[in-house]
Amino acid sequence: MTGCGATKAMRGLGASIALLAMSSAAGAEGLGDMFDIAFGAAVTNDYVYRGISQTDGDPAIQGYLELDYGIVYAGVWASNVDFYTPDTEIDTSIGIRPELDNAAFDLGYVHYFYAVDTSPDYGELYALAEYYATDSLTLGGNVYFAPDYAQGDDTATYVEATIDYALPANFGVSGGLGYQAFGSKLDLPDYTTWNAGVYWSWDDSVTLDLRYTDSDLSKGQCYDLMSRHACGARFMATLSFDTAVSAFVGN
Repeated sequence: MTGCGATKAMRGLGASIALLAMSSAAGAEGLGDMFDIAFGAAVTNDYVYRGISQTDGDPAIQGYLELDYGIVYAGVWASNVDFYTPDTEIDTSIGIRPELDNAAFDLGYVHYFYAVDTSPDYGELYALAEYYATDSLTLGGNVYFAPDYAQGDDTATYVEATIDYALPANFGVSGGLGYQAFGSKLDLPDYTTWNAGVYWSWDDSVTLDLRYTDSDLSKGQCYDLMSRHACGARFMATLSFDTAVSAFVGN
């Protein structure tokens, strides 16, 4: 059985840039301007990724640890999953995050492992970009490419367009439209997925995100990818915490 889509091994690009800025401002004492350790955790009522629940509709607890040196990073991310049998997904990633005045990028590789082997491990190359159109409006584009998806001897590609608009009082709205395509040897259905939500942040570290997600997968197609109950319209409520060692060392 193949678990569809797995997860982002890295935190959101926007959060990454915010923590890198925090590191530059506060990292001079002890750590140096170039080196930092970022970490965080999240709890969600349903771990949905690329329109498909990875926990069969149940809650998930997630966490990550990342080492940053300038624009270079390496990290590990973990979450409980349930592909008929409970398991733990562990993602390792390495990459770079270059920046321009009005844009930021995340280029790297992520490998998905499963502790109980309920799904084959595999890796993806990715390229993420954000363009800061205004102080409030951010436009994004993401591409993930798996050379050997779930050890199925063929490729898979996921592309996504995102939009984020910051509102007063630390609120914001965001959404995304994605398309997942599989190589012919995999005999899996291509599909479109979308999401939209509202979020609120406190002190650039705690975020509450309320989100609706769906896809155009039928129950039969969903069964080919995961299970008949893993797709369809869903509501996600996620509370996350993100920070870095430099945030404490600099105080």
